[in-house]
Amino acid sequence: MRYRPFGASGMAISALTLRLADSARLRANDWRALIFTALENGINSFQVEGDSPELLKGAGEAFASVERHLLFLTWRVRGDAATLGQQAVDSLLGSAFEGLGLSYLDLVLINDPLAPALPQVFDAGVRFLHESRAVRGLGIASRGDIDPRLLKSGLVTAVSSPFNLSSGWAERHRIRHASQHNFAVIGEDFWPQALRESAGVSAAPKPSLWRRRTDPLADFGGYDFLHTTPGWNAEEICLGYALTEPSLATVRVTADTRAEVERLAAVVERDLPTGVCAQIEMARFSAQEREKAAGRT
Repeated sequence: MRYRPFGASGMAISALTLRLADSARLRANDWRALIFTALENGINSFQVEGDSPELLKGAGEAFASVERHLLFLTWRVRGDAATLGQQAVDSLLGSAFEGLGLSYLDLVLINDPLAPALPQVFDAGVRFLHESRAVRGLGIASRGDIDPRLLKSGLVTAVSSPFNLSSGWAERHRIRHASQHNFAVIGEDFWPQALRESAGVSAAPKPSLWRRRTDPLADFGGYDFLHTTPGWNAEEICLGYALTEPSLATVRVTADTRAEVERLAAVVERDLPTGVCAQIEMARFSAQEREKAAGRT
């Protein structure tokens, strides 16, 4: 496993962050085994976004077996960030601290409130936890530009943003701008739904013979290589590509089995096959040109 600095926090965390979300299939023993497998493969960063008793019990037991300073633990607060209040703070105190048996959280991650400031009650509660060192930082999950006034609040230390092989200029600029200003950047959605579906990964229909002769992009620009690259599957290529972005402190992954954790962790140590990055760039460029052409018609 490789490790990267988490913004200006002074801590190095694993290139992968394992997401732990409620699942009806997993019991406490399953969660414990999953986390132990992640730890054995060098993953020290975990994002908890559930509060089921089975998840909290299994995760709490696993985390208790490791020295706390060796872990980077994020608590994900779901829901509309514009209306966060005492209930969200109580959730932190009840589920994160009591349920998991933690003395502190490295990061609390919330949705972008789309405002220059956090809701007053939530802001006061998190500031109190921050001043008491129970919460070390606040992260904002956003698919757009975050209000600069919120980023200057003194609480925000991280930004969570989608990044994948189809990301355009806006997303790339957002994460690089955040990184340059010492915010840690968490990469989300490395394997977007559009590329998971067969219709989304197939190359565009072959154009007519006349168009092939006049369009230099006619024979490439599709994503067939996601399924035809020897020794790699589509998910692994997408993850490998996200890991090449130096602005990302870590990439969030989801896995329900120990075998999945091991497979995804192994991608960190692999280099993408020669030519794949070029194919990705051609696919992105071709897609942009097709969008422009569609807009002109």
